[in-house]
Amino acid sequence: MSSFDSSSPAPRGRRLAAWLAFGAVGLATGAVWASGFASISAGNGDTDPSPAVTKGTPALATSSLSGTVTDETPLTFDWAGRWGSIAADTLMFTVDLSDEEATKTYNIAVLLANTSVLTGWASLQLEIERVDVAAAGTCDATAFNGATNTRVLNFDDEDAGVYYNGVAGDAVYCIGVALSPGDDVAGTFLRSAQDTPPSAFPTFITTVDRAS
Repeated sequence: MSSFDSSSPAPRGRRLAAWLAFGAVGLATGAVWASGFASISAGNGDTDPSPAVTKGTPALATSSLSGTVTDETPLTFDWAGRWGSIAADTLMFTVDLSDEEATKTYNIAVLLANTSVLTGWASLQLEIERVDVAAAGTCDATAFNGATNTRVLNFDDEDAGVYYNGVAGDAVYCIGVALSPGDDVAGTFLRSAQDTPPSAFPTFITTVDRAS
């Protein structure tokens, strides 16, 4: 037969349960001396979006090659029946790279801008020349002789153009056409499609960009 000794300490579980019960009664009656409690309610104040981070206003990017190409003299065609000709040496563009370093290289392009409106022509082909001048020099139309750095510009599609690649800085490049009777199949060759001159004529654009 088992016996119970009332003088022995209560098991730990029973003591913990007793203290919890005492704490619950204390909270209900406000009679817990060991801790203090207080509470407040919260609410929304001002509601604003997060302010933007202030940054600088971007400036327009500029190219060191801006202003290096100058348009000079429009090209003039003379006519004898259906045959066209160039009556005078013509300086069309000046590309001035005097302020660029000689160790850098550039690409020059002469492009046709309005192929879609060039009606009335049977044949349209020009021999473009490039004459080189020292830095800060001046282009002279009489320097065109039909044999200096020539490129044939064939007006056969909308991508028509001639290119001078890898030219050096610290120089001036003169772009133009030498006088011609207009019957050179390997150079300037000009024919109207009718007995009257064409009513639409080419527009040219010259560009320059950095190659290296």
